[in-house]
Amino acid sequence: MNQSTYIDGVAVTTGSNVFMTIASILASLLSFYSLLIWLRIVLTWIRVPGQTQENPLAYYLGKIVDPYLSWFKGISSLRRSRFDLTPLVALAALSVVQSMLRLYGSYGSLTVGMVFALVLQTLWSYLVSPIFWFVIIMLGIRLVFCYRRSPQSIGYITMLDSMIGGVLNWVQNLIYPKKAINDRQLVITSLTFFIALYIGTSLVLRFLIGFFAKLSF
Repeated sequence: MNQSTYIDGVAVTTGSNVFMTIASILASLLSFYSLLIWLRIVLTWIRVPGQTQENPLAYYLGKIVDPYLSWFKGISSLRRSRFDLTPLVALAALSVVQSMLRLYGSYGSLTVGMVFALVLQTLWSYLVSPIFWFVIIMLGIRLVFCYRRSPQSIGYITMLDSMIGGVLNWVQNLIYPKKAINDRQLVITSLTFFIALYIGTSLVLRFLIGFFAKLSF
């Protein structure tokens, strides 16, 4: 016969306690696996001068995490010549599962509203918000070069435009359709637009997360 205990005023059977314990253990394992992914990402950025072979630690980490990361390599829209954002999607997926397991491990129940709230929060934290910040920072750097042009800066401007040129074109077509504007005005407008869009999106998302989290089903 199952016995019942109470967690935060909610009756939970002994059988449920077993599943809650398993869920908590799995959540901890996924948290550790996410840490390995972050370590793998950082090690790919580090290059020791004169080193011709891959770091042994990075090699063995790759054996563990690369098979999982490869599932997301097909998202071509998040891959550019210099940047690959697919690991963020992989981490976001792990974070959603980990959060669901942690919630179930703590309370023994999970609602559809909680799942929607977790998905929204994770997508914002791991994907949307970093992309916003990347664009805002690149536009800020691009604006500096608008005021400090020099023969040496042309190469940096070309590199920045290769990364955010599509953003600048999109803002121009959205706000200044069929109108010629100078480079500085376009960058200032784009930077202001994305800062305002970031603030507005974060407020709307905060409302939606709170709304879904309160749903009882």
